Order: sequence, then C-alpha cells, then structure tokens
Amino acid sequence: MAKSFKYIYSDIKFTIFERHKKWWLDFYWKKKRIRRSTELSANQDNLKVIKKQIIPDIIIGLGHKIEETMKTDKTEQTLNEFAQEFFDMQRARKEVREHVIDKNIAHYNKHIAPLFGDKKLVDIDIEELDKWQIQLLQNYKHLTVQKFRSVLFSILTEAVRYKRIQENPLSFVKAPKLKHKIDEDINPFTETELIKISHTAYGYMKNFIFLMVSTGMRPGEIVALKWNDINFEKKFIRINKTVVRGNEGDVKTYSSNRFVDMLPQAELYLQRQFELTGHHEFVFLSSFHKQFYSHDIIGVNFKKILQKSGVEVRKLYNLRHTFASQMISKGADIVWVSKILGHKDVSITLKIYTKFIQEDDDMRFKKIEKMGTILGTIEEVSV
Repeated sequence: MAKSFKYIYSDIKFTIFERHKKWWLDFYWKKKRIRRSTELSANQDNLKVIKKQIIPDIIIGLGHKIEETMKTDKTEQTLNEFAQEFFDMQRARKEVREHVIDKNIAHYNKHIAPLFGDKKLVDIDIEELDKWQIQLLQNYKHLTVQKFRSVLFSILTEAVRYKRIQENPLSFVKAPKLKHKIDEDINPFTETELIKISHTAYGYMKNFIFLMVSTGMRPGEIVALKWNDINFEKKFIRINKTVVRGNEGDVKTYSSNRFVDMLPQAELYLQRQFELTGHHEFVFLSSFHKQFYSHDIIGVNFKKILQKSGVEVRKLYNLRHTFASQMISKGADIVWVSKILGHKDVSITLKIYTKFIQEDDDMRFKKIEKMGTILGTIEEVSV
C-alpha cells in the first residue's frame, strides 16, 4: 500500500506520497496545483531530507516569505499535523521499534485524533483532557488508559521541546492510578492446567507452548528462532532476534541478547519440532510451511486450545510467566532465572515475581536458626 503524508511548511500544505517507489510532492501555489517527483527513493531517511531541505528550498524558490509565516505555522498547527511529524521523526531516529510506533499510531488514530486531531495545539486545554481521560476510564482498565495517555503525553512533550506550545497541558491532568498492575498482568498456568493443555494441543502448537513454558522465551523470540540457534550438543539456545509483523529485528533490550539453558523438557519439544521442520531454516513454520508474520496467529490458536481444554483463557505471554513463577517457587536461583528471562537486572525479576518466592515452614525455621547462630557468633566476638 502506497504511503502518503500531510506536511505544512510555512502556510503551504504539502502532500508527500509514494509512487513507483519514489517520493512525490503535491501542493498548491497561487491556486495552481503542482505535482512533481523528488527522484528520491521512498524511505524514511529521504522523507526527512524532503521535509528539512527540499520543501524549504521549494518555498524559497517560489519567493515565499517564510519569515513572516513561520510564527503562524507554530500557532496554527493542529495536533494531527504535529503528530505526523512526531511519528515520522521517531521512525527516522530508530530509537523506538517499528511495531511499537505502529501500535502507538493505532492508539492515536482511535482514541486521540477523533477528539483532538483537528484542534490547534495551542487550543488543547486541561479541562478537555481531563474529561477525555475520565471518559476512557469508563470503558477501559486504568493500565490501558495509561497507554493511550502516554502516547498523547509524548507528542505534547515533543511539541513543547519544539516550542510549538509553552507547556504540556496533559501534565496538569492527574494520571490514572494503576491498581494491582502486576496481579492483573501475571496469571501463570498451574500444573493441572498444563496437563489439560497438553492433552488438547498437538503438532507445532504443542511444541511452541511447552518450549515457552520450559524456557521463558518471549513469543516473538521463539518465532524468530532458526535451527542454527539451537545447540543440542551443548544444550543451549541462542536468542538474538525477534519477529514482529513480518520484520526480523533486534530483541527487546541489550540484556535480551542471551543464551538460554536447554532444560530436558525444552530439548524434548525441540526434538519433536525438528522432526517437523528440521530441513527448513526456521524452527517454527505455519501450517503452509511459511515463516510466521508474527506471533499473533499463535495467540489466536492458543486461545482456541484453552477454550477446548476448559482452561481459563489468558494471554500467550503467561506461558513465560509460568516458567518464571514455577522456577522461583521451586527454589531456582533468582539470578539464573533473571538471566534466562533476559531481564536487565535481578531487581526487575524480583519486582515482578516476588509473590512466587515461597518457602515451607521447615526451610524457613532452618534459615532462622542459622541466622540466629551467625548473630550469636557475632555477639560473642564483639564482647
């Protein structure tokens, strides 16, 4: 699908669109329509060049008085117009992953643009934003509303940085309080539930599910796995990429680049999967022997398996939580678990999974007795 962007420079509205893999410009000058090719390939880097160099040169060439109109631009610019610039710059900087930008654009188009998109940046006021947030809270969870809010907050913060507005009006609207965020997000499967799932799932779906349970890998990381990432001899799995919406990219964070120990259950299901796709490049392929576009279809199939097995439906990501919670509750070293999960540091793992760190009374009493002995020794030495 061809791309098209609206862009205002000075008081002239430009449409930048893709045709035959090149960027074209479409605008009106003195009531005459002008449409021309820039001869630049249609990519994000060239889009930035067009906005920062080519369009200003065109304006100067037309003899337009930029100085007199730039002030008008900054005060007349609508939220939609600036939001387009904001998302374009995010793509150009490559500081945010593509699928995250796409998701934020979807949130913007559905929950922000209908109410504020055509408003001038300078006309968006606190009272309207307060009412908007209250309305959202009537239909969505606090955590979900926080996601929508963060998209708008980031756009308005950038508008302040570019001096389009003097202050961010959303900063004066109290953010929704997140209640029991971790408890809402994490709902691991019990051993009984896993047995039911095992009796219902089959083929690559069963292998995918239980590889996730036995490694704690993220769904996108598993979809991106290639057989050259699997080392059966040395019992490890290399994780250095992920797949989102058909694009293979870097993993979530630097610490997500890691080697995962291949536990016996993980090896079992990888061996079973090897029988299905061992002669292909990727470990997991669709029923049509094609690489997965994303893990979305896995999530859809997983939901059907849960419904069929009579297990409470929840997100695919809870299989990762299942690995972590079971390992921690059974006494696995928290540092090892954190490393396997690809967390930046142990504090993140502890924050998420603290409630699963349990000890029976005998173990607790032994630790108390040991600590008492140590403290007694310290007291004797200090006397």
